[in-house]
Amino acid sequence: MAASFHDTTDEEFEVQIRNLVRIVSVCTLGLWSFSAGLLIGTFYLF
Repeated sequence: MAASFHDTTDEEFEVQIRNLVRIVSVCTLGLWSFSAGLLIGTFYLF
């Protein structure tokens, strides 16, 4: 079973970078909202 490799073109590379940036920004937004929820919850409960 031989693996076939192909060179990624510039367009495929840009799409991969765009998807990576999108995933990182979603994770960052999730972390910010989680920390804001903890902060609000701390002041609300205590």
